[in-house]
Amino acid sequence: MGRTAPRRSFMMQYRAEDFPLYLLGLVLAGTLIAPALPSRSEQLLLVAALLYMVAFFLIKHGAKFEVRFFHDVLEGLTRYPVMLVRNWWMARHAIIPITGVFLLALTGERFLRPALAGTKWLNRFPWWWVVWTAFLLITLFRVTILIAHLLRASVVREVLEDSAQKKMIEVLPMHQHILHAFITGMLAHLSVVAPCVLFYMLTKPSNLREVLLVAGYVVWSGVARPLKKRKIIESPPKIGFNLVYQNHTIAHRSRFFFTVFHGHHHDAIPSALIGSAGGTGFFENVDRGLTWLDFLNSVVVMQILWGYSILFDMVVHQYIPGVFPFAKVTVLGTAHHVTHHFGSALPLGLIFNGYIETRDYDNGYKSDNKVTRWFVDQVERREGLDPELRRKYLAFGPTTSSLSSDASTRAAAE
Repeated sequence: MGRTAPRRSFMMQYRAEDFPLYLLGLVLAGTLIAPALPSRSEQLLLVAALLYMVAFFLIKHGAKFEVRFFHDVLEGLTRYPVMLVRNWWMARHAIIPITGVFLLALTGERFLRPALAGTKWLNRFPWWWVVWTAFLLITLFRVTILIAHLLRASVVREVLEDSAQKKMIEVLPMHQHILHAFITGMLAHLSVVAPCVLFYMLTKPSNLREVLLVAGYVVWSGVARPLKKRKIIESPPKIGFNLVYQNHTIAHRSRFFFTVFHGHHHDAIPSALIGSAGGTGFFENVDRGLTWLDFLNSVVVMQILWGYSILFDMVVHQYIPGVFPFAKVTVLGTAHHVTHHFGSALPLGLIFNGYIETRDYDNGYKSDNKVTRWFVDQVERREGLDPELRRKYLAFGPTTSSLSSDASTRAAAE
C-alpha cells in the first residue's frame, strides 16, 4: 500500500494510484458489453482487449492502492444519479419528444396487433443486422486508420516526440501506442452500442414498431423545425454543447469521473483511432446513451445518427499531421480541441467553426498559443497549409464568430 498522493484539482492523465479505479471501470465496461456481443468468440476478444488495457496501464503508469479508493467510489455512486437527473432536465426539450414518440409507437403497436395477427408486421425486426452491420462498417474505417498509422509509425513518433506527449510515449514502442489507441476506440464504440443492444434484446422490437418509430421521428423533425426557429424549444445541438461543457468540466475535476468515465480518451495518443461519439471515454458513452435515451429511438435512425457522429468524431480527433485521415480538417474547421489533447486544461467546450464556447475564453483561453502554433507548423510542414487558414485558425475567438453575438458584445465592452 503506497502513501496517499497529493490531490489533483485538475486531472489530465492517469497515475499509479488511479489503477484500482481504472480496473473497476474496465470490469464494469466488460460486464455491460459482454452480454451484448453476438457470440462467445467476440466475448473472448473483449476479454483479451480488456486484459491488454490492464497490462498497458501497469507498464505505462504502475499501480498503487490508496484507502481513498473507497471514498472515490462512494462519491461516484452517489453523485452520478444526481448528474443523470440534471442531464435529463437540461435535455428535456429533446428527450420528452423521444419518450412521447416511443410511447405512441407502443400504443399503436398494441392497438394494431389484433388486426395484423399472422402478418410480417409483427415479426421481430432484424435489429441485430442493422446494428452490427453499421458497427462493422465503422470498424472497417477504423482498421483502415490503424493500418495507415502502423505504416507511418515513424511519422507518428516524430510528431509526438516534438509535443507535450513526449514523456507519455517513452515507455512502450510506438506500434503498441497505436494498437492501444485502436482498442480504446473499439471499446468506446462498444460502450455506445451495448446499452441499446441490451434494450433491444429485452424488448424484442417488431417491424411495425420500427416503422412507427421512424414515422414518429420524421413527423417530429418536421414539427420541431419551426418551433426551434421561433425559439419555442431549444435545439438539441445547443443542449448538447452545454452538457458537454458541464460534464467535461466534472470529468477533469473528479477523480472518479476522470478515471472511470473520461480518462481513457486522454490515455491514448491523440489520433482518429480513439474517436467514438464525441470525445468520450467508456462510461461517458454509456452516460450519453442514457441521457439522450438512444435506446427508445428507431434502430435505423440511431445507426444513421451514430454513424455520422462517430465518423465525424474520428476525423476531428486526428491531431497527428501527415497520417490518414490527416489533420488539416482541424485547421479548416478551426477546431481547438487539439490544444486540450496536448496538455492544456482549456478549452473544455466544443470550439469549432460556427460555434464558440465563450466560457473557455472568459476563463482565459487564447487561440494563439504555444500548442496551436506548434500544431499549425506541423500541419504546414507535413500536409501543406494556406497562410490565410493559419491566420484564421490562430485568430479564432469570440469576436471572429458570427454566431457568438453575445460574446462579441461582451468583448467590445471590455
